[in-house]
Amino acid sequence: MQINYSKQQKETTQKVRDVLTELLSCVSSANTPPEQIEMLKETLQALEDSFLVVVVGEFNAGKSSFINALLNTDKLAEGVTPTTAQINLIRYGETESITPIENWGQMIRLPVDLLESVSFVDTPGTNAVIQEHEVLTRWFLPRADMVIFLSSADRPFSESENRFLQSIRDWGKKTVLILNKIDLLETQEERDQVINFVRSSAEKALKVDIPVIPVSSRLAKKARASMSQELWKESGFEDLEQFIQDKMDEKARFKMKMLSALGIASRVEEDAADRVQNELNFYNEDRKLTETIRGEVDLYHDDMIKEINRSMKEIHAIFSDVKIRGNQYFEDLFVLKNLPNILKKDKNRILFQENVLQNMPTEVERKTAELVENLGVQQQRMVQMVRLQIENRNSQFPGADLPKEILDQRSELMKRMQNSIDSILEKIESDIALNIGMKHAQNAVTAGLAIEVSAIGIGAALTTIATTVAADLLGIVAAFWVGIAGFLVLPYYKKKAQREFDEKISDIEDKLVAALQSEFTQEVEDQISQINNAIRPFERFVEASIESGQKQLDSLNGIRDEVESLRRELED
Repeated sequence: MQINYSKQQKETTQKVRDVLTELLSCVSSANTPPEQIEMLKETLQALEDSFLVVVVGEFNAGKSSFINALLNTDKLAEGVTPTTAQINLIRYGETESITPIENWGQMIRLPVDLLESVSFVDTPGTNAVIQEHEVLTRWFLPRADMVIFLSSADRPFSESENRFLQSIRDWGKKTVLILNKIDLLETQEERDQVINFVRSSAEKALKVDIPVIPVSSRLAKKARASMSQELWKESGFEDLEQFIQDKMDEKARFKMKMLSALGIASRVEEDAADRVQNELNFYNEDRKLTETIRGEVDLYHDDMIKEINRSMKEIHAIFSDVKIRGNQYFEDLFVLKNLPNILKKDKNRILFQENVLQNMPTEVERKTAELVENLGVQQQRMVQMVRLQIENRNSQFPGADLPKEILDQRSELMKRMQNSIDSILEKIESDIALNIGMKHAQNAVTAGLAIEVSAIGIGAALTTIATTVAADLLGIVAAFWVGIAGFLVLPYYKKKAQREFDEKISDIEDKLVAALQSEFTQEVEDQISQINNAIRPFERFVEASIESGQKQLDSLNGIRDEVESLRRELED
């Protein structure tokens, strides 16, 4: 039943409608339970409907008798068992009628003045043995603009009533407590004692002051039948009528109705915000996983670059010693007494290897092999650590209550990431087992020094190159001495041989180190690229989910502010 609002009330109603509509749009994409979506839709539809009072209480508290007495009717069955109890929606009608409503109860229309602005819902008991009845009670409760809670004077405020009132508190409903069957208490002292107990218990449960009105529905029906004003007053219904007149006028009903709608908005918004925050917390744990992986990768990168640089410095040091020994070799060779030996090519090659090269080729090869081995071990350690992080995160699942399609997508991306990491680890373990890692050193020497070393090894290649350089230098000098035999230029050629040897060995050194550094650095970068490619799809999914969730949360927080602003406006 639609009611007429003033211009100001219509403006306020529109503001409430706008915030509910905004909330409905927001929570529709926030994994919100369908019943809450439906609740928001019905609240929107009921904004201009009549004021709805839901009467609740335990079975046998006398709810139907109370409503019959209040509305001066006998249309609600009294004293029924929980098995036959049903929900009754009582509205205004020009004539009396009862219409069944599928699934939950019946519509009762009565020509009662109070019903022109107020509708009542008579619900089964909250402790009914038929579980569906309690579900229906709880289903109607959120839609109430006000709740009348009945307790019986012969068993006031039971533990189940206390729990039910706390659920009412969670919805922020305006509540009035009716203490029925007060006529069962013989003295005023007994009545006062029970009333005070019920009031204090209810206020404790609801955390707010709550009106407690003692009545006797039995006496009220007798009063109506006998037209006894004295009996009507004794029944407590005169005080109830005065309360309705004073506290439930049109302005008060409008305020309660709007506050009730905002209460529903607050509850739905709070639940949605909690869900979104839980999802964000869950995705932030996923983000920690990818950040941890990237941390491991960065640490591996830094450590390996330092290790490569350290190894290159050691190789530089090996070549530096060769240069010193080479200079000394030519210093000893180019003396007059040693002139006959300059022409002995094979002997000089042997002396060069013994005195200059010494163990330089094997040292370079050993340092390179150490670097290859360390690189493989660190790669394996890093990828195993990444794999362990993924396994640990999987063991923490399930997390937030995410939609199935989102969980399936996340699970598939996580599985793909793990499979990629497993493949990388298998490849590393295979490379280490087959010593394929030395291919990087061989490729470096081949590229840097333009000599194929895959068959003869790095050390042998360096020996060949270095002795060839020395032989070339000695060959030039030997040819000169054979052709000219000029003793006076001997110091010149000694210096020339030392200088050219130093330059050519330095060139070999620079090319070899640059090629080794490039090759091993590229291996590190390739490994990092493989890890990044493995985690990137999952990482993008997580970041997109966090961004979307944060936008939802920001929207919900904005709606919360709007709801609070409207609530303050209504309270003022």
